[in-house]
Amino acid sequence: MKCVIFARVSSKEQEETGYSLDAQEKQLTEHANQHSFSVVKKFRISESASGAKARQAFSEMMSFIQDEDIHVLICEKTDRLTRSRKDAVTIDEWVKEDETNEVHFVRENFVLSRNSKANEKFIWGIKVEVAQYYTDNLSEEVKKGQAEKIRQGWLPTKPPIGYKTVGEKGHKIHVPNEETAPLIREMFKLYASGEYSVISLNKKMYEEGLHSRDGAKFAKSRIHTLLKDPFYYGCVRWNGVVSAGKHEPLISQQLFEKVQSILRSRTTPHHERHQFQFSKMMKCGECKGSITAEIKKGCHIYYHCNHYKNCSQKKYATEHSIEEQLFGVFRFFEAITPKEAERIKGRIRKDHEAEIEYKEQKIKTLNARYLRNERRIDVLFDARLDEKITQDMWERKNTEISEAQDKIQSQIKILKNEDTKYHEIWLHIVDLAFRAREIYEKRSPKDRRLMLRHIFSNLILQDRNVAYTLRKPVEILAKRVQERVDAEKTFELKKPLKNKASNGFSSKNDLLLALKDDFRTIDWMNVYPYPEIALEELKSLCA
Repeated sequence: MKCVIFARVSSKEQEETGYSLDAQEKQLTEHANQHSFSVVKKFRISESASGAKARQAFSEMMSFIQDEDIHVLICEKTDRLTRSRKDAVTIDEWVKEDETNEVHFVRENFVLSRNSKANEKFIWGIKVEVAQYYTDNLSEEVKKGQAEKIRQGWLPTKPPIGYKTVGEKGHKIHVPNEETAPLIREMFKLYASGEYSVISLNKKMYEEGLHSRDGAKFAKSRIHTLLKDPFYYGCVRWNGVVSAGKHEPLISQQLFEKVQSILRSRTTPHHERHQFQFSKMMKCGECKGSITAEIKKGCHIYYHCNHYKNCSQKKYATEHSIEEQLFGVFRFFEAITPKEAERIKGRIRKDHEAEIEYKEQKIKTLNARYLRNERRIDVLFDARLDEKITQDMWERKNTEISEAQDKIQSQIKILKNEDTKYHEIWLHIVDLAFRAREIYEKRSPKDRRLMLRHIFSNLILQDRNVAYTLRKPVEILAKRVQERVDAEKTFELKKPLKNKASNGFSSKNDLLLALKDDFRTIDWMNVYPYPEIALEELKSLCA
């Protein structure tokens, strides 16, 4: 009679203590020979197989038995065959189909068949329940261990790429991988620049050496998953809950949050064949649609409205003409001489009181907002207890307010961070504005785009003319420069001809030195929500 052998080892310890698959298979084969059974096929499940693979192997075996008309199944004991009530039902149904169908449990010296006695079937049922209990209890213990691992600040599973696992069993931790950690840092920085789509970033990182274990380029979805993993800034996400971790972060929380902001944005970069100087940076003045670029006559770059909406704009503007108009802004700041610029920066550099005052006031405002939200949650909770609002509304509003609270705490953390230096940002903005044309002409297209983002908050193209909105700090600086120019003209008109050589510029100097006081008028956290990143970008541009 034909038979099938089913061998299974469920833990590494069992394999190492003599219960190897080979030893088990030998024992089952000997049993088959003793009963003159012909072994048609052997199914094996090792300790490395997941629960899903084990169930798949069991299903394949039962299908094989049905298809090949096998009547004898040989295994070591009950919990080697199944630890699931569902699988036990499958075995029961197969046994009842034909009185010649038998399951031989070798170590238990027991044969299950349709003709088995009631007490034997009863014992079989108990063993299945015990096996099920073992599985359920093991699952509970594993979850308990995982929860404890999370409470200790460690991820209870394999870490994402960029980290490696070290330590002995029960004391394993995750540390940065010397080979892949720098690549992960670079990946986040590149995407945060706003110059890369996920597709182009994947291509770039593959060229840099970031790839799967088999050397292949990652799928786009895999890069998305990596960019959204809070593990990289020092947190652990488990079952949808994010908690603080003890592992060494690869990036700052600010960098991570900026990346999330770009991923959520409607202006998220898309993969393009050509990267034009003003791509994704300009809007149509008439329909507010995106301005697109294309190459004409082989080498000339033209910008125009994409006409996704009804728009009468038909004129094309050359890249050169747009640059010339922006140069007018750059030249405007050249009214300040290098000597005067250095004097202004020197005064700003020495005065830190304004930054301390700004941070204290901002933290006070944020704390007041946090307390208001706490009161709102209390009111909502009372309304829910009185059944004035539904459970769904309570959950939705509670989640909304809790997310706002998390954001407030994050902002307070940024303000308390010693690396948050708005004064240095102000200093570099002043330097960038005064040297704008010089920096623009010397830098790469990528740096030029970065520079334009720090100077302009909005660029509009209409009838080939460029309109712009300056970022708040640059706008205030431009206002002071205009006052300085106006004051100089007034001074020149009133100055007697005989005193032309005298130095009477105290008025314009007062206007320039007022820049240090302008610091207090800017809501820096709103303008630069990620100050560490902004400062790093400005330093690289002004270097």
